[in-house]
Amino acid sequence: MSVEESVLADLEKKLENNLFVKGAQPSQDDAEAFCKFVTAKCVPDQDKYPSVWAWYSLMVLFEDEVIKSWKPQGGKQDQHKKEKGGKGGKKEKEEKKEEKKDDDDDMDLFGEETEEDKKAKEEMKKKNKENKKGKKKKEVDKSHVILEVKGWDADQDLDSLAKKIISTIKKDGLSWNTGYKLEEVAFGVKKLVIAFLAEDEKCSVQEIVDELESWENDIQSVEVVSFNKS
Repeated sequence: MSVEESVLADLEKKLENNLFVKGAQPSQDDAEAFCKFVTAKCVPDQDKYPSVWAWYSLMVLFEDEVIKSWKPQGGKQDQHKKEKGGKGGKKEKEEKKEEKKDDDDDMDLFGEETEEDKKAKEEMKKKNKENKKGKKKKEVDKSHVILEVKGWDADQDLDSLAKKIISTIKKDGLSWNTGYKLEEVAFGVKKLVIAFLAEDEKCSVQEIVDELESWENDIQSVEVVSFNKS
């Protein structure tokens, strides 16, 4: 099973100049698009759809609960208010209630569970119980971070820089996403968009940013463009 070519082509076009479907921040549109890959149990072709592949590589970093929490941008309720010009009566309340129900249905990311899914979930629960047995350990807080790293000139090899970052900056609790993206800035100069997952108790996001900024010969600036907690 695979995602339709028309869907992939449309998604590739939307992601050519955006980190996520509607810009620099993830939204419900990303959740719904990612759901198609989860349902089809497939990964986008890196050569044919490079932008979709880079986006997919970022999406897999987020846990299910984080993805389900994303809100739609410019959703139905905002548009409804504009059209109605503010407060409405009983009919409007009923419509809002119905819209909320539709939104909840839309966020059912993974559809009806199969027997295989249920079995995998039970095994995961059993494993988690075994890991926690006899220990009073609080849930690990994690930070999902996406960075924009700018080099100095158009001739700089950002692919080599990405590999250097991933192989050099290693810390306990830090996981780099090997899928990165190069985006045009101006006059042939590009920037590197790269993501990582950090366990808050083990390593600091600011620590990682500071270390990158210390590479003055390779890096002009580092900017955090997305920061999500889980």
